[in-house]
Amino acid sequence: MNDQEKSDPWLSPGLKSVLNVTLTVLCVSILFVVTVWFIQSMGSFLTYFSPVLWPLAIATILAILLRPVVRVMEGKFGLSHGLSIGLLYFLVIGVGAFSLWAVGGEVIQQTKELSGASMGWPEKIENKVKDSLSPSTWDAIAEKFNQFKKDWKNRTHLLSEKVDGLPSGSTEALQGAWSSMGSLFSFFTSLAIVPIYLYYFLSSKRDHLADLAGQLSFLKGDVRGDVLYLIRQFKEILEVFFRGQLIIGFMMGVGYAVGFSLSGLKFGIALGLFFGLLNIVPFLGSVLGIFTVLVVSYLQTGGILESGNWNILWGCAITFAGVQVLESYWLSPRVMGDRTGLHPVVIIASVFFWGLAFDGVLGMILGIPLTAFLTVFWRLLRKKYLPNRIS
Repeated sequence: MNDQEKSDPWLSPGLKSVLNVTLTVLCVSILFVVTVWFIQSMGSFLTYFSPVLWPLAIATILAILLRPVVRVMEGKFGLSHGLSIGLLYFLVIGVGAFSLWAVGGEVIQQTKELSGASMGWPEKIENKVKDSLSPSTWDAIAEKFNQFKKDWKNRTHLLSEKVDGLPSGSTEALQGAWSSMGSLFSFFTSLAIVPIYLYYFLSSKRDHLADLAGQLSFLKGDVRGDVLYLIRQFKEILEVFFRGQLIIGFMMGVGYAVGFSLSGLKFGIALGLFFGLLNIVPFLGSVLGIFTVLVVSYLQTGGILESGNWNILWGCAITFAGVQVLESYWLSPRVMGDRTGLHPVVIIASVFFWGLAFDGVLGMILGIPLTAFLTVFWRLLRKKYLPNRIS
């Protein structure tokens, strides 16, 4: 009898499976509720304190990106830590000034031309639509289209006023940037402190993870090790993601600018560099770029609408395809590898999810690293803290 009781488990295998699934679902549900509450709280917190947090976030990201450069200066060239930081500041300002001189004037000029040309696009669309539709059909949509024209002109007029205030030419762009520095800093008061934050972040030689380990001494050894592991993983994900996306975005922007210009697309340099910059949020620059290039190539002076020549659009399509293939099969594998480990569908969903959760661009930018970090966190939680079986 005793042998039979010992051989028979307290729970049957079927009941064990049900209990295991129930506990797992319960843990996941609790984690989901806590995560949603945390996201909502963080969204409100970030919105309220954004003037304070934005400079810290920008300085932190810049420090993550530039710290390896400081190490190279110290290691390979034997420079002191302070001299390395000072030289880095000088190089950043110099490269920025040279870039502004080299292409800034052309980008500004093309931006002005695009702003002016777009004001007349609704009339071109109206004439084309009128010729394609019967009078009765046009009368049915005329009111809505007139409202669209009014809204479009109001928005482009506001944009044109801002763009017209930009300097023209490379030299004027440099002079305008210098003379407007004070007004920019007064307008973006909180951003003026970014270089100061950045200097202190770069100049600090403390091992913050070691300091944090000391602060977490109240935790048990395994738990403390797991917390430090997650923090280290998050830091590495941020470094790889932002450094990789900026390099990839810059190279894609150059590729777009060259391809658009050779294809005959007006404003090609400005649009190409802009779409490349937007690729810091994966797929955003490409998706917006395809739609914008289609509209511009169709409505620009001498474009498809006026000339019926589709070569411009074909050239832009080849540019998009070529740059995208280059990014997918050469740039990303070499610059980022598979560090995030996320499926493209998950990447797109996370961009929209975190953008809505944090109510803006910051959430879209941080969406990929946050999702990658939560994936690492879940794997650790599932492996070490959630039961695999009930015994």
